[in-house]
Amino acid sequence: MRKSPWLLLLLPAFAFADDVFLKGGAVFSGRIVNQTETMITIDIGDGQVGVAMTRVDHIVKGRSPLDVYDERAGKLASGDAAGWRSLGEWAAKQSLSAQSRQAYQKVLATVPGDPEARQALGFVLVDGHWLTEEESYRARGFVKYDGEWMTPAEAQMAQASADATQARQEAETRANQAEADKILAESRAAKAEARAQQAEARDTWGTPVYMGGWGYGVNAWPYPGQVTTWPAYQPPPQAGQ
Repeated sequence: MRKSPWLLLLLPAFAFADDVFLKGGAVFSGRIVNQTETMITIDIGDGQVGVAMTRVDHIVKGRSPLDVYDERAGKLASGDAAGWRSLGEWAAKQSLSAQSRQAYQKVLATVPGDPEARQALGFVLVDGHWLTEEESYRARGFVKYDGEWMTPAEAQMAQASADATQARQEAETRANQAEADKILAESRAAKAEARAQQAEARDTWGTPVYMGGWGYGVNAWPYPGQVTTWPAYQPPPQAGQ
């Protein structure tokens, strides 16, 4: 169905952006700043995204919020604080954070104490002075620990907890190492005992044994693998010989 002109005017500005539809279903909306046979680059406001053309399904070109911002900014005088303030607010609603900051910085260049611009740029009013977020935390006695702002007491507790966790982990590591060393020592002792038993068995096997119960004399048990030549049988002497 063909849209009437008055209906088009009611559509949000981002509906007129350059839309790059990917084959997987994703869509990048912004302003196409470069396009070749192999790559397309689209400015989405907070930066530029490059996409290989092999991943692109189709492209729908239109007038993006960046185009609107550039057009409106080009018509504003540098000292028009109200105009830049309005443009900064509009850009923020369009998710053009970089352009919104740019507009509010233009406001501060003319009106340094402008509350809307200060708040939009992350400043905090402390005792009548506009401070950055970090300055405001430090002014209120906060400290930064592990990337977070907290009171000194909270930081001390967090450090104590971290130290306790580290000490517990180190103790577990030492216990595990001691257990491993014990197992290794027991294994070595068992192997040494086995070797000693084998040596004792070899010595016993080669020691002469006197068997008085069966007759007198020395019977030598050969070592395993030893070739032993036994003396020829001699009959007992007869009486009178």
